[in-house]
This record gives sequence, C-alpha cells and structure tokens, in this order.
Amino acid sequence: MTRTQWASRVGEGDRPASPAGRTAVGIILNPKHPATLRAYAELVPELRNTGAHYRSMTTSVDRSGRRQAEQLVKWGADIVIILGGDGTIRATAPVLAEADILTFLVPTGTANVLSRHIGLRSSRHAIDHCKRTIASIIRDGYPPNLRNVPINTAEYQTADGARHRTEFISLAGIGGDARAVAHHHVSLGLLGYAWGAAQALFAADFIASTWDTASMWERTASAPVWSVMASKVARPAGPIAVFPEAHIDAPAFSVLTVGPFPHSPMARCRAWAGIAAACLQGRPEAHPLMNYRRTTEVTVTVESPVPAQLDGDLIGDCLELRVNAGEKTLRVSAPAS
Repeated sequence: MTRTQWASRVGEGDRPASPAGRTAVGIILNPKHPATLRAYAELVPELRNTGAHYRSMTTSVDRSGRRQAEQLVKWGADIVIILGGDGTIRATAPVLAEADILTFLVPTGTANVLSRHIGLRSSRHAIDHCKRTIASIIRDGYPPNLRNVPINTAEYQTADGARHRTEFISLAGIGGDARAVAHHHVSLGLLGYAWGAAQALFAADFIASTWDTASMWERTASAPVWSVMASKVARPAGPIAVFPEAHIDAPAFSVLTVGPFPHSPMARCRAWAGIAAACLQGRPEAHPLMNYRRTTEVTVTVESPVPAQLDGDLIGDCLELRVNAGEKTLRVSAPAS
C-alpha cells in the first residue's frame, strides 16, 4: 500500500464524537516519516483498550495541522494526540491552546525538540505514556503531570517587504542557524541537519542590530554576527546544552548572539573548536563569541536579507525578525520526572 493510499484509509476507523461520559480522542498525524505510520499502528489498539473514542486526521503539505486541529475541536475532542515533529506541533498548538485541550505528543519527526524537553525519550515511551495517562483520566477524571508550554509569537519582514505574523514553540533564529536548516534537505533525517550545520559553520557573518524591546534597551549598533537566536529549550540540536539557562515553560527567552568570526578559515576553525569545548564543559557563556541575555521580546534587523527559522522550519530570507514570549499556553501531558 502506498503512503497516499494509507493516508486515505486512516479515517476509516473514525468514530463519531463520543457519547456522554466517554472520552473523545483526536489524533493528528504527519505521514511524512515512516515512524509515524508505525507509531499510529501501535497507538490505535492501545486507545481501543482504554475504551476511548477516537478520530484520526492526517496532515499534508498544504494543510500542516492547523485546519485538522480546528476540525477536531469542532468534533468535540477532549484530548488530542500529535504524531509528528516540531513543525506539526507548531502548526496545531495555537488552536489547541486556544481551546484549552489536553495534548499528548508522540515524537516521530527528525529533531523532536519539544518532546525531548518534556521527558519523552522515544515514540514507544510516548505511546506507553498516552495509554497509562488516558486510562487514568477515564478512571479518575484528572490528568497528572501537566506542563504549560507557552505559545510564542514571531513577526517578520521578508525580502519582498511583506510582513507576516505566526506562532512558534521553542526556537527562533536568523543567520547561521537558519542557513543550517536551509541546507538540511540534501539528506534525510539528522544526517541532513548535520550536513547543513557543517555548511553553515563557514557562512559569512552579516550586519545586524538587535533591540531588547521588553526592557527598552537602546538598539545595538549595527555589527557583524553569525547568528541571533531566541530559545526556550536548553538543547535545540543534539545533547549539548547550548542554552543552559533556557526552560520550555519559562516566561523569558534565552537570547544568544554568536560572532563575529575571524575571516581566516583556520582562525574560524579554532573559534568553533573553542565554542565546542566551552559547550561540552557546560559553560558556553564563557566563550567571548557567545553572548547571552534574557528577555521576553527581541527584534533583529539586518542590512540585507538573511535566512530565518522557527522551530527548525525555514521561513525564508528576512530583513527583520521580532519574537515575543507568549502568554497563551498549551496544556501538554508529560511523563513523571
């Protein structure tokens, strides 16, 4: 069976909104990754065993999750389970947060940053957590171990002058980190991100100025930098804590400006080696090219268009990126620590 045929059959077992006293579970799945299909096949029998009623909806290139979340809210879902990666979560989270629907995550994407930071080690671990917790909710009526994850906002101006506004969860960046995302398509999975990162390490610095609009600091003078990132997670890429002070449910971002780097390739290699060593020692802030601050709102403007990303998804070449820490929160079920 092809992926298209499989996706068209997912809804065949959908059941109507649950009768009074029964828990209605919506499932949103991104069929891009084979891991999603395997996880769905494991999840559904577990849900049936709990006695929950469920409805499944797949995402597509044109509809990445927001529309599916809206339909499940209208259907009457008490709980929504997301099978996918950070991009699928980013698309669905604003709708689910607005409706105050309890959300479970089953990580089947590439990086799975949010899932890792709430303690989900694998899709199997997440499915086991879903089964136990939903059964507990049906039995006892109260979901334990909730995490309130803020939905942050981003406003940006693209190279054509158009202005946009959207939401994101854990990480926004402009410059070198976004260049790494832009290159990752050459290979699947984490290998693609690794290749993109290797390409981006030697990308030229760009001229930028930043403005901490939350505390009304004066705009910094335009200067060359490699990247500016705002994070709510300690480890956005791999096991190393690049943002040791960041927390997914914190009210403020950890903002990192990296650079400027020397022009000589050899000197740049030495600089990156020093940054790597500082990160491995758990003290990235000790390196002079890693400059941190905490704020709830920051604006970055650049002299010429530079790639930008949100939660690991490229949003295009931008002239300005402004991020705000969100007040609206997504209720996520997390395993006990």
